[in-house]
Formats: sequence, C-alpha cells, structure tokens
Amino acid sequence: MTNTRSPHIGLTMLLLALSLGACHETTPASGSFTALSYNVHGLPSTITGDDTTERMEKIAPLLRNFEVLGIQEDFMEANHAILTASLSGPTDHWFSDPLNSNRVFGSGLSLFSTFEDVSHRHEHYTSCNGTLDAASDCMASKGFQVVRLSLDDDVELDVYNTHLEAGGGDEDQAARDEQVEQLVDSLNDWSAGRAVVFLGDFNLRPSEPSDAPLLAHLLDAGGLRDSCDEVGCPEPDHIDRVLLRNGAGVELEALGWAVQMQFVDEDGVDLSDHPAVSAEVGWRVPDTEHSDE
Repeated sequence: MTNTRSPHIGLTMLLLALSLGACHETTPASGSFTALSYNVHGLPSTITGDDTTERMEKIAPLLRNFEVLGIQEDFMEANHAILTASLSGPTDHWFSDPLNSNRVFGSGLSLFSTFEDVSHRHEHYTSCNGTLDAASDCMASKGFQVVRLSLDDDVELDVYNTHLEAGGGDEDQAARDEQVEQLVDSLNDWSAGRAVVFLGDFNLRPSEPSDAPLLAHLLDAGGLRDSCDEVGCPEPDHIDRVLLRNGAGVELEALGWAVQMQFVDEDGVDLSDHPAVSAEVGWRVPDTEHSDE
C-alpha cells in the first residue's frame, strides 16, 4: 500500500509537541508556606522570674514546622543558639547589635526561614521611651529587620520582623508613632513595589482608641493587609500580627490564620507571655501573558 501521508505532518507534530512542552515549562509559579510570629519572652531569668533557658529548650523543637519565622525578645546569645540548633533552614539572621553603649540588649529580633535569602538589612529605631521606668524599652535596641527571600526562580519576597515600643503613656505613643514612620519609609523605599510578609509584636490593638489610628496608618501607608482580617479570624485584637502585601508580580493570599496552641510545657503552661500567631500564606505569579484573554 502506498504511504500517502505528507512528510510535513511529522515535522508539524514535532513542533507542536515542543510548543506544548515550552508552555508547560512556563506555567506560572505558585506555592504556600506558614509564617509564624512569636515573642518568646527571652529576657534574663532575673527579669522573667522563671528559667528562660529551659523555656527556650522547649520552644526550639516546636519551631521546625514553619517555613518563615519572626521571633521577638530573643535577647541572649546562648538561648539564640538553642533556637538555631533546632532549625535546619539556610536563613538565620539575628539582629543582636546594641545601638550604643547605654543599651543593655540588642533588638531581640531573629528571622529564620527554610528559603534562601538574597539580601537583608537591619535598622534600629531612632526613638524609645524609658530605661528604668515606663516599659523600659530603652534598655533594648529595638528596630526592625528585613530579609529578602527567594521563593523560586526570579520570585522574591521581603519579610519584615519588628517589636514596637511598649507602654501606654503619651511618650510611649510618640515613640511608636516615630517607629511606624521608619517602617513606612522602608516599605516604600528599600521594599518599594515588592511583595511583603510583615511579622512582629506591634504593641497595637485595634480595640484601643490610641492604637487603632496608628495601626491603620501602617496598613494604609505601607499597602499592607492583615491576614487575620483577610480570613475573618475569631481573635482580631492580638498585638502579634502577620501582615501581607502584593508586589513585583507576586500575589499573596492568607489561606489561614491560627494561634499555635502547642507552645506549652508538659503541664499545659504557656512557654511565653505571648501567643504564637501564624498565617498560612499562598503565593503565585500570575500568567501575565494571558491575563487579558
């Protein structure tokens, strides 16, 4: 029997297969991770009134199930080493430098991740209130840290971690106002146009009339959304938060929010004076080539 099939058909099918393969390779990237914000109450035992190191030893193994971790009050080198030893991810940044010789502690901020970091920056706040009065914030060198993570090829995310001024006096409020302005400046300068996950102990409650406007200003001026609000969480008044922002072609979505209840000792006693708050964060790079179709 004579073969009447055109020789060009085979070439056409080969080109079509290669084209489909190329389309598969350019499928928009996406994924998810769990981000945790946890103030571990890591001051010396003479201040906390308990065995701080023993608590860190119990906290450490519980951190392993999170891909992005923002830790506050991680003040002591030996205790930081305990936390670090429990984690196998490539990213570990501890903002430990005191602002000056008058400060007893560094910022107490640590940021860990299972993702590789591309770059980072640490910045001290220029204001505080109280050394042996108010909330004694000036004993520490509070500030914020930013770590730029690589989620995938050419997909980056800026992760912030901070601990704002505590205390409820007018001077405490004034210090928080200035600190929030530093954060807004960084969000709109170093992180301009970039996707952001912002973790921290913000010492701001939406239910407090003096706090609500400042929190709203941070969200609005920084282009941030609260993961708790986004999923309609049942406990919106926490001072520990996970905030999100889209940017640089990366879309973030809060898929869930939780207080992680496992951070207790064998008697069910909390391992810190703060809850461990987390958000499940979905990320995707939209298919811009076909977004108008």
